[in-house]
Amino acid sequence: MRKTKARAKTSVTEPTRNGLREALLGLLAIRPMSGYDLSRSYQRALQQIWYAPLGQIYPTVRKMQQEGLLNVAIEVQRDRPNRKVYRLTPEGKRLLVSWLSQPATLPNMHHEFIHKLFLLNHVDVKRRAVLVDGYVARCKTWASELRIIEKRLNASLSGPHAESAWHQLLSLQHLRRIVECEALSAQQIASDIRARPNPRRGRGQTITRRSLKPLEKAAFAGLSLSPAAGAKPDANA
Repeated sequence: MRKTKARAKTSVTEPTRNGLREALLGLLAIRPMSGYDLSRSYQRALQQIWYAPLGQIYPTVRKMQQEGLLNVAIEVQRDRPNRKVYRLTPEGKRLLVSWLSQPATLPNMHHEFIHKLFLLNHVDVKRRAVLVDGYVARCKTWASELRIIEKRLNASLSGPHAESAWHQLLSLQHLRRIVECEALSAQQIASDIRARPNPRRGRGQTITRRSLKPLEKAAFAGLSLSPAAGAKPDANA
C-alpha cells in the first residue's frame, strides 16, 4: 500500500494560507449571509484584492462551522427553497478581531504588468509602448468605475451601519488611489519607451560567452526585490 504523509494540523488561531477564512469572517461581521450571498459578496467586493478560488468558499464555510466559528440557521421561505444563513459565533468574532489587530504585511503580489514589463524586450519594439498604453487605459477605466462606487458608498454614511460603511469607503479610496498610481506610472513608462533610442543589436553580430557575461545577473543585477527584514511587521506594534 502507498503511504501518505500526514499533514500537520493548522491551529484555528493561525491565519490561513490563502486568507479566505479571514475574508469570510469579515463579510459575516457585516451581516449574516447565506452561502450564495457570501460567494456573491466575496466575488464583487474582495476577490480583486484578496484572491482565492471561488470553488473554495463552500468547503471553507463548512470547515468554519465545524471549528465553531459559525452558527447556521434555516430560514424558511415561501415559494422558494429554504436557505442556510450563517452568522459569527463569539469565537468567530474573537478570531476576526485577533487577526485584524495584527500588523498588516506588505502586499504579496501577482503583478502581471510588472512581470511582462520585466520581459518586454522580447516583444517587437513597435508594440511595446502600445501594450503599455492599453494597460494605462484599462487602469483609468477601472479608476473611473471605482469613483462611481465611491460616490454611491458616500451616500450610505448614515444609519446603523454608518461606521462599517465608512471603513469600507476608506478601503475603496485606497484601492482607487493605487489604481490611479498604476495608470500614472505606466503612462510614464510608455513615454520612456518611446523616448529611448532603438536598442537592437547590429545585424550579423554574434553572441559569445564573453558578451553574455554581463547578463548572468541581469535579473535586477542579482538583487532581491523582496522586503528587507526591517519592512516586516512588528508583532509588538
